Amino acid sequence: MTEPTNQDACPFCLQTNRCDVAAKQGCWCNDLTVPQALLNLLPEPLKNTSCICRQCIVSFNNNPSLFLKK
Repeated sequence: MTEPTNQDACPFCLQTNRCDVAAKQGCWCNDLTVPQALLNLLPEPLKNTSCICRQCIVSFNNNPSLFLKK
């Protein structure tokens, strides 16, 4: 059984991702590069369907080990 996805929530921290890509003026995510290594950590059903929040991207860039499962 798969969990339903919430397009408004970051798949890592589950907080509001604040994505506004549908808005005419664009979104912050158009100006920030999401590391491929972070994208690779997404579960398959969430790839290309979920927006990662800015804070998780910054956190990953600063310390990728925070995102590794122990």
